[in-house]
Amino acid sequence: MQEALKLLSDLGDDDIRWILDTGHEEEVAADTVLITEGTDPDNLYILLSGVVDIRVSGIGATPLAKLGPGELLGEMSFLDGAPASANVVAGEPSLVLALPRQALQARLGGDAAFSARFYKALALLTSRRLRDSMGTFGRWLRPPIEGGDEGKSELWSTLSGALDRFKELLHTAAGQESTAADQDPPADVARHAREEFSRLLVALNESVGDGAAAAREWREEMGLRLQRECLPFVLLSRFAERCYRKPRGYAGDYLTIEWMYRNTPGGHGAIGRLIDGAILDAPPCRAVRNRRGLLTQEMLDAIERKGSAPLHVVSMACGPAEELFDVLARLDDCGRLQATLIDIDREALGHVADRIEREQLGEQVTLEHANLVYLATGQQQLGLANQDLVYSIGLIDYFEDRYVVALLNYAYEVLAEGGKVILGNFHPRNAAKAFMDYVLDWKLIHRTEEDMNRLYEMSRFGRPCTRIQYEAEGINLFAECEKV
Repeated sequence: MQEALKLLSDLGDDDIRWILDTGHEEEVAADTVLITEGTDPDNLYILLSGVVDIRVSGIGATPLAKLGPGELLGEMSFLDGAPASANVVAGEPSLVLALPRQALQARLGGDAAFSARFYKALALLTSRRLRDSMGTFGRWLRPPIEGGDEGKSELWSTLSGALDRFKELLHTAAGQESTAADQDPPADVARHAREEFSRLLVALNESVGDGAAAAREWREEMGLRLQRECLPFVLLSRFAERCYRKPRGYAGDYLTIEWMYRNTPGGHGAIGRLIDGAILDAPPCRAVRNRRGLLTQEMLDAIERKGSAPLHVVSMACGPAEELFDVLARLDDCGRLQATLIDIDREALGHVADRIEREQLGEQVTLEHANLVYLATGQQQLGLANQDLVYSIGLIDYFEDRYVVALLNYAYEVLAEGGKVILGNFHPRNAAKAFMDYVLDWKLIHRTEEDMNRLYEMSRFGRPCTRIQYEAEGINLFAECEKV
């Protein structure tokens, strides 16, 4: 969860500007201690890029958690006045916005309205974190449902039945001589696993998904118990283990996306690869692969319409940027595309930079390490103008509406007349949403066509989308609008 974004979403525009203007950016090296356990932090921090480790003395060097860009650090000590309960250490070179506590306390003391908004925002943030923590503990502490409320027992019976069928398949596969640890599972076993996992996803969504008939608190309880049952198996999968562990601070990092593109199962032994293959064949992963092709074709068509002039493109939160490389590979003249790739993750940009160097594409592709929230709020400038296409295919699923509108306004500013913005978002009909929400703890904001039209109308575009496309699975929509 990007806590700082949720905090800022609860504040006014003037409040946000004051925080961004009063805070100062600090580049910190790996292993830099930002907050020391047992001390009173001088600053609240917003992590702008990089990853920080949360460590507690006395239990070794293994981090309790890793937090990525957008997280707020040090707010508990600020609220209760107690020393920090953990060490916050940069896990790699990182960039933070340090908001001095003294300046913040002075503003709170002199502006009652700001004080009310800020403390309310912190209270909401703390409540969200507490609910998440209680859910995490609860899934390990609650016993399986046996007896008791008839409705809950029936619901759990449906869920556990679907899960038991998948477990039985894995048990059978593990006992086959042909399923050796150092070999890929037989094709028929892998196909059966994909089919059974697909049925499991549907059962989960129907039982505890957003559209399920059961009450929300029931769905939450079942989802948490479901995670406890699934994790020992799911974490044998290389892909699912990374999604759950979130080494870059969030599930859908550049390498997660790259693995979905490659679609090569990995994991612990043959059973791990069997599970990995089933998950990589699930609708969300197929949709990610499909959207790559959709954006590739969109750019190729735009290049043809431009004629001899180059197409100027901006990719926001570029990740591995495979769609750009696909386009360049199909062009006789790479000079027909000029791309600017923006990402907050230096490791993602390093991954892309290595490929640019290998393929000698430095004249066609420019990399920008930038915070899109800063760009959208005018705190950072890149000097972009007269772009033909601005797009993002995996960003706004993490953004509240307010920041999607700000991002659209930024896209409007940098587009040329007649230029187009395209934003991709998962649709609520995603059949794997319950699995992502409860098992992988990969919670995305799913949006409908009406949601996207509303966001475009609220932005400087001032009108609904001019077109909405879907990849072949129909669960990734692409909302676009032209600047007129």
